[in-house]
Amino acid sequence: MSAILTTLLSGLGRRFVYWGAIVAAMGIAIWLLIRRGRLAAEADLAIRRADARVRALQTSKDIRHDLQNTDRTDLERRADRWMRD
Repeated sequence: MSAILTTLLSGLGRRFVYWGAIVAAMGIAIWLLIRRGRLAAEADLAIRRADARVRALQTSKDIRHDLQNTDRTDLERRADRWMRD
């Protein structure tokens, strides 16, 4: 069996084996670039999500703080104005 494979491979010639190796190397390089790009995009998305969450929590904290420090009459006036609009 190995003798048949040897004769087939030697029959192809060195040039075909060389081009086959180049094509395989290019395929692996392209696959690695795509994989690396996908992982980088996922990491970027996770960072953007975390930043959005931090901004939302900070906004919520600021609003809660404003509501706790505002007197009752001002809150009622704001609610009345909001209901009119």
